[in-house]
Amino acid sequence: MSWSLQDLQNQIANEMDQSATAPTTGGTDWNIRLNALNRALFDWGEAYDWSVLKKVYNGVISTSTGNASIAMPAGFRKLDGFVRIAYNGINVADFTPVDVTRNAEYITNDQVVNILGNDKDARTVYVPYVTLTSGASVQFTYWASPVSLSTTTSLTECPDPTFLVQRALYYLYKGREDGRFPESKEEADRILIRMIENENTLGQAHSDNRIHNWNETRYSYRIGRD
Repeated sequence: MSWSLQDLQNQIANEMDQSATAPTTGGTDWNIRLNALNRALFDWGEAYDWSVLKKVYNGVISTSTGNASIAMPAGFRKLDGFVRIAYNGINVADFTPVDVTRNAEYITNDQVVNILGNDKDARTVYVPYVTLTSGASVQFTYWASPVSLSTTTSLTECPDPTFLVQRALYYLYKGREDGRFPESKEEADRILIRMIENENTLGQAHSDNRIHNWNETRYSYRIGRD
């Protein structure tokens, strides 16, 4: 189920105004409610590592032979695992992310990467100790921030949009000192808990329907089976 911004605005109008239609698009009431919805969307995005926000990056090194910096995609929030690089155009290795302050612990050809920058100035992946060939491929998975709602047809990534409605109502009621704001917050929290439970309820055959041991998360073989 995915609701558009128009659907979300209609739901809020139904609750606050007892009206089936939202305020005029672009008007003061519309924009105030839009701000509350995007704030609720940010709350949802930061509350958990949602599978819908997990993205895969595939790119190539465009620099000449040498060390390389790779610009993180827009909306990058945090890295999910190793950075897989075909560093010489043939051989592929999983590079381990390490803090830049620990670089002195490593030497030439050590397969590590640094995540540099910040949310304001953007982030980059830097490969400090392995020489990469031009055209080397890079792949990694990462968690992204949700995309803000802007137009009436913008679709929310939140799997249960009623959370956005209830959390937005909480902010709106609280701003008005309306006594209904605790009820809206309680309902939003209940929906959030339900979403987290659903996120962790996987099918019986799903490979992630159990806790993986340390070796399984770092090697491409299964002990006793491969």
